[in-house]
Amino acid sequence: MIENKTNRLHRLTYLLTKLSSGAKLSTIKLAEQFDTTLRIIQLDFKEYILPLFDDDTIYYDFSIKSYVAKRNFLYKVFLSAEELAIIAILKSKTNDKYSDNDLSEKTNILFDKLENNLQHSIFRNSFMECFKDKKNEIIQIKNAINSKKEIECVYNDKQRKLQPLKILNLEHFWYLINYDLEHKEIRKYHLNSISDVQILDTEFAFDKKMTDSFDNAINAYFKPNLKPFTIELFLHNEVSKYFLRKPLNNTQRVLKTYDNGSCDIEIYITSYMEIIPTIQKYIPYIVVISPDELGTFIKENLNEYIKQIT
Repeated sequence: MIENKTNRLHRLTYLLTKLSSGAKLSTIKLAEQFDTTLRIIQLDFKEYILPLFDDDTIYYDFSIKSYVAKRNFLYKVFLSAEELAIIAILKSKTNDKYSDNDLSEKTNILFDKLENNLQHSIFRNSFMECFKDKKNEIIQIKNAINSKKEIECVYNDKQRKLQPLKILNLEHFWYLINYDLEHKEIRKYHLNSISDVQILDTEFAFDKKMTDSFDNAINAYFKPNLKPFTIELFLHNEVSKYFLRKPLNNTQRVLKTYDNGSCDIEIYITSYMEIIPTIQKYIPYIVVISPDELGTFIKENLNEYIKQIT
């Protein structure tokens, strides 16, 4: 349903949505549908929609005399059809004769930068969990986080009322960090399992230090309600370079380096299970220095594994 046939934003949003769904759009039929002139519809495509893409994402198929597009192209970017329509209008406005001389060039550079970032978005990374079928829900959640509004949603077949705090990727899976109003505690909900999101009028405030602490989460075993504690690890030179290039979290600190490239590091965690999977993944090239209890857990896991294969 078109909200306002005479409003260009609504019209472009409608066209982008239909094209992404696989529709073949005839300019003649669209002019009749929108009760406008053929010239206006042609301008919608040539001056607004087509300049959004440098490739053949959207193109005119002369064999059927219609505009077509790569199906589901909207899922390739973290933008809604309306947001793309807004970008299209802004880009066109910078070419207006009343705009500053260099505004158009600088705007195009800015949007090119945005588009390049989108080329590396989570939807294009095969190692990241994909949630293209949940895109509308995620856009709603992002808007709620930015506006600090509570939401209602369904999670694991149960109605929830949440204060959404942050969207976080942990080991390639996406989570909504939230304050669950029923359980009165901070929780991690698998983003792909959330549906039927509704933004409420109720605003909330939350301690920024608490939400920032999630930036130090290594995986889903992160416990926000527990006080972080330190552990020390020895990294063999076979693997140390990987951890130095990409620290486990923001608290990682090198304590000592060795001539062969090995090193000792310190890191803060909130539970042993935050670090145990990483240690076991790189055995024998990571060794626990302290605490002893962590080393004991690793040994017990190895002994149990050996029992099962012998």
